[in-house]
Amino acid sequence: MSITQLSKQAQVQHIFRELVGRDPAVVVRASGVVQLLGGELEPSEGWTLAGAIEPAVWLAAAPTTDNRVTVRVLNLGETAAFQLPHLELFASSVGGNWINYPMGAAWALQNAGQQLVGLDVVLVSDLPQGVGLGSSTAVTLAFIHAWEAVAGFELDPLSRAHLAQKTEKEYVGVQAGLMTPFVCAASRANELLLVNGRTFTHESLPLPANISLILVDSGERGQAAILRERARECAEATAVLRQYLPHIKTLRDVSPDELELLGHHLPEPLRRRASHVVSECARVKAAATALQDGDLPALGRLLRQSHLSLRDSYEASTPALDSLAATAWATPSCIGARLGGSGFLQVLVEDEAVFKVLEKLNEVFVGEYASTEQSRSGRTPPSLVTKFTEGASSILVSDML
Repeated sequence: MSITQLSKQAQVQHIFRELVGRDPAVVVRASGVVQLLGGELEPSEGWTLAGAIEPAVWLAAAPTTDNRVTVRVLNLGETAAFQLPHLELFASSVGGNWINYPMGAAWALQNAGQQLVGLDVVLVSDLPQGVGLGSSTAVTLAFIHAWEAVAGFELDPLSRAHLAQKTEKEYVGVQAGLMTPFVCAASRANELLLVNGRTFTHESLPLPANISLILVDSGERGQAAILRERARECAEATAVLRQYLPHIKTLRDVSPDELELLGHHLPEPLRRRASHVVSECARVKAAATALQDGDLPALGRLLRQSHLSLRDSYEASTPALDSLAATAWATPSCIGARLGGSGFLQVLVEDEAVFKVLEKLNEVFVGEYASTEQSRSGRTPPSLVTKFTEGASSILVSDML
């Protein structure tokens, strides 16, 4: 655990003592998630290269004796409570109110047969919300970990991920995949996960400690709707190709040679959508090989190729993201860059070059693609520099004494 993380852990413990009047029994940290390659392949059950990042949800908790769960969220300055064990599935009429996430986690755990206890909770987060970094997933997994620690049961990463997905889809009533909670549940520091999107078997791949990730927010939104439409188009392409390849379940089952042979049966834009999925599956696996071999230049080339395919075949990019990406590619010591979710550019860079790359990206943003208001004020794009780190984990306070 880094010095910064130790400091945040001490802070949340101190705040818990101040607000609740006793020591917490457990402190949980649940990270944000970045899908570096293949994140858009989940509907096709493709492969993804992803990892957890340093911004996280921090939670301190202690059991109560009255089955009451009281949650104090410092970022919002709000407190809410609910009573176990009777939690009705009513959230569809409530929407995305934040208390639904811990309530949904309790509901999912109880439906899975776990006996829960009441909790006093203090929660604080430095993870940006609503920008595709898995903030709601982190909250849900933090509560799952807290109940594991205080109620005395233990789950594996995939089981935690399924419970988090069930919470979001069935209780909160929002679209939620399995990849983000699984990566948050299974990640380790200075590693990326290669995840099979069909079986969720995975492989941990080393990333040098001197590599950082820069996330640059272009300010453009709407990617979620575009990706839902691309998923629909990919399903259409699969249905066409299945007439000639009856064994395929999704586009991940189509080889490059098969697509080259049969692609003329697909009308545009379905052929281009299929081309991206098939080529991205190959790129993700090639990137895993590059990491195993320590070949960072090869990884960078694959990130660039992925972005270009997302631009041309998947049509999921924007002029602003394309310009930012080209700027990153042209900056020395930048390993590679590719668009991510919710209008972010993801840039892998050597630590010593972080400032230089940020400076170049800020210049092109303000000079060419910022909104009129931002240009007049000289504002630079919001950016975040992080390492790949451990995913969701808990520490029993008694173990530290």
